[in-house]
Formats: sequence, C-alpha cells, structure tokens
Amino acid sequence: FDSRVGIRMRQALWMLALILNPRALAETPLWVSVGSGLTGDPPGDRQTSAAASPDRVIVLDTYEGADSKIVIDGVLNEAIWQMVPAYDEFVVLEPDTLERGPHATLIRLFYTQRGLYLAADMEQPQETLIRRLSGRDVRELNRDSINLTLDTTGEGKYAFWFGINLGDSLMDGTALPERQFSGEWDGPWLGASAETSTGWSAEFFIPWGTVSMPASGNARQMGIYLSRKVAYLDERWGWPALPSTKPRFMSALQKIEMTGVAPRQQYNVYPFSAVTFDAIDHETRYKVGADLFWRPSSNFQLNATVNPDFGSVESDDVVINLSATETFFPEKRLFFLEGQEIFIASPRADTRGQGVGMSGVPYTMVNTRRIGGKPVAAVTLPGVVIPQRELIRPVEMEGAAKVTGQAGSFRYGLLGAFEKDLKFHGVDGSQAPVRLQQNGSDYGIARVLYQNSTGGSYKALGFLSTAVLHRDGDAIVHGMDWHYLSRNGKLKMDGQTFMSDLDSVERGYGGFVDFEYSVRQGVNQRLGIEYFDEHVDINDLGFLSRNDNFRVRAAHTRTRSDLSWARSNQFDVRGFLQENNDHLFTGGGVLIGNRTTFDNLTSLVLRAGFLPKGFDDLNSFGNGTYRVEEKLDFSVRYQSDTSRPLSFAFGAGFNHEDLGGKSFKYEGEIEWRPTDRFSLSGALAYHDREGWLLHQDGPDFTTFDADQWTPRFNVEYFISAKQQFRISFQWVGIRAKEREFFLVPSKPGGLIPTTKPPGPPDDFAISDMVVQARYRWEIAPLSDIFIVYTRTSDITTALGNSGFGDLVSDAWNRPIGNQLVMKIRYRFGS
Repeated sequence: FDSRVGIRMRQALWMLALILNPRALAETPLWVSVGSGLTGDPPGDRQTSAAASPDRVIVLDTYEGADSKIVIDGVLNEAIWQMVPAYDEFVVLEPDTLERGPHATLIRLFYTQRGLYLAADMEQPQETLIRRLSGRDVRELNRDSINLTLDTTGEGKYAFWFGINLGDSLMDGTALPERQFSGEWDGPWLGASAETSTGWSAEFFIPWGTVSMPASGNARQMGIYLSRKVAYLDERWGWPALPSTKPRFMSALQKIEMTGVAPRQQYNVYPFSAVTFDAIDHETRYKVGADLFWRPSSNFQLNATVNPDFGSVESDDVVINLSATETFFPEKRLFFLEGQEIFIASPRADTRGQGVGMSGVPYTMVNTRRIGGKPVAAVTLPGVVIPQRELIRPVEMEGAAKVTGQAGSFRYGLLGAFEKDLKFHGVDGSQAPVRLQQNGSDYGIARVLYQNSTGGSYKALGFLSTAVLHRDGDAIVHGMDWHYLSRNGKLKMDGQTFMSDLDSVERGYGGFVDFEYSVRQGVNQRLGIEYFDEHVDINDLGFLSRNDNFRVRAAHTRTRSDLSWARSNQFDVRGFLQENNDHLFTGGGVLIGNRTTFDNLTSLVLRAGFLPKGFDDLNSFGNGTYRVEEKLDFSVRYQSDTSRPLSFAFGAGFNHEDLGGKSFKYEGEIEWRPTDRFSLSGALAYHDREGWLLHQDGPDFTTFDADQWTPRFNVEYFISAKQQFRISFQWVGIRAKEREFFLVPSKPGGLIPTTKPPGPPDDFAISDMVVQARYRWEIAPLSDIFIVYTRTSDITTALGNSGFGDLVSDAWNRPIGNQLVMKIRYRFGS
C-alpha cells in the first residue's frame, strides 16, 4: 500500500476497535497511534501522537529477515518502510519556541536481532537544502542533518548518539547525564542520505554489537531522542521536546520497548601498517601493529593495542603560552577515546569543552594525552646537548589494554599502558654523537561507578584511582565523586574529592562541588566551590590548572526567544573570588556577556569584565608573590549568517595588562563554500600589547611592547563523503621589545622597579608554525588510508631587525618536524 493509505487504514481499524471495545485502549501497542500530520496535512493541522508523551512507551516491531532486504543508501524505497508506522512529533528547540516546524519530519523505526533500523523522511523545499561535506564528527557546520541519541540503559545512565548530514558525512559520540555530549567515540555503524522530490531522507543501521548495554530480560527498554538541523532557518527541531533551556534531557527521553534483543559476541581486529619518511633525520621508519576489540556480551568490552602507532595524522592547534599555567590539548587517538566516558568523573572532567563551565579548562584525574606524550624528566649529562625536537617527540608505546563493563547498577573500567624505553641522540662539547637512554613510564587507571535512577531522580557514587610508575618516582592518586539530579531535573549536583601521593612529596588533598538550579525554562543558576591544598598534584596523569587555591564562583544565565526585535537573546553574568592558602586574594571579578541572534540569522556578542587588584603567586615560577593591578575587559564580535555560501565574522577587544598597560585585539574570519565539496576558510588576528609582563629569570621581570599576528588558513576538497583532501596552515608570530624592569619583592607586594641587569636586551621574537597536507579515504567503517605531510617549527630568538615576513620564512626553513606518513588501517571482524 501507499504509505498514506496504509496509515489511514491502520487509524480506521484502530478507531473501530475502540468503538467496539473501549478497554482496548489500555492494551493497544502505542505504535498504532499515529499523528495525522505524517500523511502530508498542512503543518497547522498536524496532531501530536500519543508517542510524544514521555511517560508512554513505544513498542517497536521486529522484522526478522529484513536485514538482507535493506540497502543503507538513504533512499526509502524498500517495501518494509511502507509497513512501519511513522511518527511526526518534532517541535522547534533552538530557538526554544516549542512550536511545530513548518515541514514534516517522519520517523520510522524497527529492529532485528542484528540491530536497530531508522528512517527519516524530511519535507523541505529543495532550493533551501544545504549540503556540506566534511570529515567525521565535524559538528560546528551549519548544514541539514538528522541525529539520533540512543540511551541503551533505558534509565538515563549513558547513551550513544549518531548523526547523518545531508551528503553522507557522519557524526557519532557518547552522552552522559544530563547533557555531557562527546564526539570522540567512533562506532562501526551505517548511515546515508538522499535528496527527494519533497526534501531529503536518511537511513540508519546501528548494530547491537556497536553499543554497550546492561543485561536485561526478554523485554528491554531504551530511550531515544531525535533532532533535526534545518540549516537555512538555523533552527534545531527535536522529539521529544527537550530544549537546552530545560534542565532534563537523558532522564526524559522517549521510551521504546523491544523483546528478544540479545547481542551476539562481537570481535574486531584493526591491523595497521605505517611508513614514515623523516626529512630531518633522513630516515624511513616502518611500523606494524594492531588494535583489538572483543565484546563477548552486551555489558563487557575489551580493547587492546599492540605496538600502537600514534603518528601524525592529526595536529594540535598552534598555541603560544608563556605563563606558568599549562595549556590543555584534547585527546585525538582512537584507542584512548573508545570507552573513555567511564573515566569522566564529573562535568569538569569532560576534556571536550562540554560542561567545563566556569573553569574554562578541565579538572580531570585522567588526561590520556600524558600517555605516550613528551618524555617526563628527560635524562641529561653535563656538557651534552639534546636537540629540542628530541625532548618533545612523543614516546613510543609497547601496548595498552582497556576493560569496560557493567554488573547490575555498577559500571567499571580498567586501563593499563606501557611506554617503550626512551633513546635520545645528543652531542657533547666536541660535537661527538652521544646516545642516552631512560626507562619509559607505566600507567594504570581503575574506575567503579554506582548509578541509581529509580523514582525519576539520578544518584551516583564513583571511585577512581590512577598510578604512574616512573624511574624518578611513582605518582598515585585516589578520588571519589558523587552526582545527584532531582526528579524534576531542577537541581543538579556534581562533586569530587581526591588525594595525591607522590614519592618525596607530602600527600595532597583537594576537591570541588558544583550546584546547578533551573529556576524556570531559560533561567539557570550555577554555584561552584573548590579547595586544593598546596601539595595536591594530579598532573602526572590528570590535569589541574593550579593547586593552593580556594575559589567560589557563580553564574546566572537567562535565555529568551519570545522577542519582537530578535530571534533569541542570551544574557549571563558570572563572578568568582579566589585566594590561596596564605589567605592572599589571587583573583576575582565580574564578567557580563550578551549574545543576540537576529531574525536575519546574524549574531552579535558583547562582553565586559572587571577584575580588582590581587596577587599573582604563579607566574614568577616559584620566585615569589607580587601584586597585579585592577583590569577592565571589553570585546565585541559580529557573525554573519552561516547558512550562506560566503560568511564572515569580525571583532575587537580591549583589556588591561597586569601592571595597567593597554592591550588591543582585532580579529576577522571568512569562509567560502561555493559547492558542497569545496571550502576555503581563513582567519587573522592582531594583538597589540603595551606593558606585557613576563618572568625572565629568578626574581627578574620585564614588561614588553609586543605585536602578535595569528593567521590561519584551511582548504578542503571532498572527492566524496569518504575521501577528503585538506591543506591547513597555522602560524603565530610575536615581536616583543623590552620596556621596564622589575624585581619580585621578598614579601608579597608590588613589583619593585629596577634598572636592567647587565647583558643583552630581553627583546625576543617567536615564530611557531604547523603546516599539514592530508588525504584520507575511509574505505570501510573505521577503516582508513592516510597520506599526511606535516611540517612544524618552534622558534624563539633575539628580536634583531627581522620583520614578520622574516619570521615566517625562518619557521619554514628551520623546522623541528618534517615528515610524510602513509598509513592503512582496516577493520576485520563480526
């Protein structure tokens, strides 16, 4: 039957059954209740079906034998899609009007013993479709997409999400309560899209073996959430109605029920081969290894890697950091990303920027970038010089293994990783070659989490321990975390305490607790309290921006979409107060921000802040504490409509330096997408600093007048959604000229003006560059061929008479990394 006729027949038969036997309503599976809107009625007449009620359960049908009859190509021409009931429940979530969208979105679902199938038939004028190809997991592009979140626990404990963009670029990841989304998990599933005469369509196939799930009886419940991005309107629609301005999400997903879902044992082997041509060392390196994946049941998983290759197929952003606070870089290696969510002990530990909140950087006991990172405390000998590139080159790994699983209300995770011995090539005073060697580090992580979501609320208690074993001493850290979400979702609490035990260092203690309260839709209040003593140190395997700290911080956010002059407006005010354990005021301030999105889809962001006088006890690098002046901070940024082929943004800012100098920053971005396969983007920022205060040596400080240029350039071309060619360029150049000279006081107070110590000028120039050309071909799910050329530089020199053009050429001509990598990785398994 034509789908419209079939739907009408089912509705008529259902109504007849109710007339003859009203009690049948309580016994009828909800899939027979379908809104009239899915037959193509005008949007204003579409009715919400019973499936939209979050306290009702949709009982899905199973169609065994359908696996061989469906081709996942995005075209809904298989007969089975005409047999499966459709749901049209989407409302507008961004902005949060909760009105029905002007175009229908028909969702059909069924399952087999192999997995879950989903089809989306989306009405939309063809001239408004926006199709933009990208690499996997690129979420920031404004383009048409359909996304599924699947809570396999059925209790809001954890979930997996999957996205298909028009054009077949895929996205996936994981989610934790309540809205901690991550795009770092990649699973072997299938998805495709196709344009239709009335819009576009998409098909998902998610094998049960792809996702973990708790043990269950014959009947199994899960939670689902569907969202659709309508790019030409820059709107997101969803079902159920869970906008970000409401507190609940994972605890309020639409329930579905299936019977007999018992995933079979799954195994995958990912052998790889890599060849690296190093133009600096004039050598060719070969490497062969494998990643292993085994899931004997739905609630246990083993991952292992042997002789892993963590080569340069992805590069970090160029960052110049001359402060005492470390820069955080997110994990990009697939082995460590798989199943990493069990080691996220709080929203602050989310290293992807989701939920980091008011801190700006993560607080986490598990930062896997430490594993196989640059050498720890590299061994040196008097008179022996080791090139910088040797000291920052990643340490090779022997192997690693990870176990994750669950038993009842408990989830657990174990990880062990082992580095190879390090070998350094240096020279002595006579320039004779010297080879040095030291042992690598061993790493261990153990995690257990108890979760309870009965009665509609969520409660959890977790324990996490980490160990780093190194020749210079062992570092052990133990932590406990707790979580609470009220039944109505209005009150949320997350906290963690930890203790560090390092050889030859006194035990340290610290922790934090965060509260979040939803006053009403669009009005949110947060409060955070943290304390770390002067001995706590989790940075051998974790990341903590500073210890010796007591801080209280709060944030109030108001979001509105019922405005006559704009589409939406978000206003927030934040503040914090901070002191160290000597009771010195080390920071504080009030920050006000406002983001307006206008009806023409342009946006304007305004920021203003005030930071009072305080003390800096970090940036003397252990040489004392000094006073910094009060600061003002202003910035403005305008963004054009990102749905256009050509979009741009520009902004400007002003702030005070530590001793009152004035700093101005100007930036601009442009992106051109003339076709869905090609994109060209660029950005340029200029920073003019007056009185930039930097530590030199011992108690010595110097202020500088500095100019900084930061250009970025990126060009991408897609032969298909599976084949990508990209060239990227990033450079940071600084020219700084000395101005005034200071000494750190013996007791906390203002810096002491002094004359310049004897010696050469403190003037300096920095030139850091990363250039990468990359070809990637996804030959099968999670199977790739890479050809990557990377050239990097990191130069700090005396200023001299060189201009910025000379700094660029120096960076190109004096690389610390210059290599071509060819790698193939293929997935074998069930």
